[in-house]
Amino acid sequence: MATDEEIDRFVADNRELIERMMHTQKEGIQAASEIGKEMTTTAIESTIMAADIVRKQSEEFVKSTYRTITNPIVQRHFMNAGLEFIAGLSALAEAAPMPGVMKDTARDFERNLKSAACRANKDCPAKVKAAPVEEKPAGEPAGDDSKIKINPAPEGTSAQ
Repeated sequence: MATDEEIDRFVADNRELIERMMHTQKEGIQAASEIGKEMTTTAIESTIMAADIVRKQSEEFVKSTYRTITNPIVQRHFMNAGLEFIAGLSALAEAAPMPGVMKDTARDFERNLKSAACRANKDCPAKVKAAPVEEKPAGEPAGDDSKIKINPAPEGTSAQ
């Protein structure tokens, strides 16, 4: 193992070389640090630019979607579709073998819905009359079933 005197002599003899090595290492670290800073700055700037582009595209998409959904023509169609659906459910309730109180409830619901829709809209599509429903006594089929034919399954097949 080297003694302190030998190390001191080695440093004294090679001081200039050691200082150059330390200086070269310091310059390398500084250069690597500068490159790292530049790369980080570039990455941050690129990220900010990409985020700005995405934000602008998102804002335009939201505005476009909002304009589409709030378009009066689209709203009118959805309103008509909803009212038709409710009218269909009401007609179904009328035709179904249900107690009178349930049929009354369905009629009241449809009437109240139409009334509310018409109060909010001067061109109310709910002013259309509901389709008439043929009243049948309980237990009788609602339609003419005499035209429905049921054929047996061909031999050799099983109906499951």
